Amino acid sequence: MAASIKSSLLVLLAVIASHGGAEAAGAGRAVTGLVTGIVPCSTGSSISVASVPAFPNAGVQMVCGGRVVGGATADGSGVFTINMGTLNTTMLLPLVGNQCKVVVTTPLSACDVSLAGVAGTLTAPVQLLGLGGGGGGGALGGLGGIIGLVGQIISGVLGEILNIVPLPFSLV
Repeated sequence: MAASIKSSLLVLLAVIASHGGAEAAGAGRAVTGLVTGIVPCSTGSSISVASVPAFPNAGVQMVCGGRVVGGATADGSGVFTINMGTLNTTMLLPLVGNQCKVVVTTPLSACDVSLAGVAGTLTAPVQLLGLGGGGGGGALGGLGGIIGLVGQIISGVLGEILNIVPLPFSLV
């Protein structure tokens, strides 16, 4: 039962967001998705960017549902911003379905020569800024995150920017 309510809310969310985005675009404003974060220069899982050096000038891509939807190059401090452009239902569904991630395209050896033999790619799942992490429990049976997501998207539509952040990076 809770799964069907959750699915219904996701569909409702997509309809609201696509209608709101189209309305804003019609008024000369578009809702833009921005992904901001810091790339770590490290290996492992759940890498804390606060405890490792940053990866300057790293190439990063936003990948949703297996499709590259944006890219950028980190600055000298490892900070990046990916502009996903105008968001629509096609973009929002993978976001709410946890099918999006940030992928570092530059080899780790570019930030630390001692990592030249390391195989794998740094990736990080993403979340909408201000929402709680994964599992969703709570008094609403997991619906609290969905309700918060609807509020965040409506706020993004009104504010014209939907902020997205990477969770900790891992080498995969």
